[in-house]
Amino acid sequence: MAKSLKTLRREAEAAEAQAATKKTAKKTKKSASAKATKKRKAAKPRTKRAREQMQRRRLIWVVYSSTMREEGRFLFYEKEKAEELLETLLAKGKRKYFLQPLKEALNADGTPVLQVANPVQENDDDDAAPDAESTDEADGDVDIDGDLELEDDGSGDDVESDSSADEPSAEA
Repeated sequence: MAKSLKTLRREAEAAEAQAATKKTAKKTKKSASAKATKKRKAAKPRTKRAREQMQRRRLIWVVYSSTMREEGRFLFYEKEKAEELLETLLAKGKRKYFLQPLKEALNADGTPVLQVANPVQENDDDDAAPDAESTDEADGDVDIDGDLELEDDGSGDDVESDSSADEPSAEA
């Protein structure tokens, strides 16, 4: 007669368990032999990087406008002067100003590192618009008609320029 499903299942599980134990036994033998044959490489001595020296800095007070333009720089111990400048600028009432500390880099000899930047020209609000008369005068100097001189073709008719062409005409 045929075996029951229960007995077949038990036989299959027993066979799987035996196969698993054989595999683990082989793996442990291989790993033990591999560990014995492998030698560690000698570690290279690590080279130390030369660290950059910390750059010296000093704290200064800077008065800025609302457009981040520097209005004044003061050493750390001159904070009272910086506050006085700030108060005078705020009293004008045109813009907003504020005081901020800034760490400034120093050279080895203790002088501040100069950072080259484009110089900012001060423009007052009153002088922002150029004069309209000065632009008109510059345009009026150009003689559009110009004096034409023709070469003498031998006909005897010489063309003379008008005297009114030298003066700029007034156009309305």
